[in-house]
Amino acid sequence: MSRVVNPVPGLGPIFEGWVSPGVRAGGFVFTAGVIGADPVTGRVVEGVEAQIRRIFEELDLILTAHGSGLEHVVRLTMYFTDRPTQWPVLDRIRRELFPVDPPATTGVGVTAIEQGAAVEIEAIALVPGASAGDAPTPTRITR
Repeated sequence: MSRVVNPVPGLGPIFEGWVSPGVRAGGFVFTAGVIGADPVTGRVVEGVEAQIRRIFEELDLILTAHGSGLEHVVRLTMYFTDRPTQWPVLDRIRRELFPVDPPATTGVGVTAIEQGAAVEIEAIALVPGASAGDAPTPTRITR
């Protein structure tokens, strides 16, 4: 099975050069952890809710570039610097985005996240119509 990394238009500078924002492997897309950074400046946006909404916008861009989207997410892993105050905000937004059959979700408390962000989220999503052995036409193949 090949691994494919596609370019993602609209992502901020945090993903330039040193990390693959998403990798498609067969019928799945795996994203890197995403923080709520402004796509122009690369700086973390103010406020937990704004960070979480920006994270989901970036996740959708990454998933869409690989033939999927938020509606196909099957797993979320969320990292919090202050779970008791941040989880309720994230859970409310998650319920808005996934009102029926929400993805399997894990929340992990951590002491720090890059650039002082409050939350970081990574996702795994299905690629509609793909099977586990499918290999899409790559833009760039990583090994």
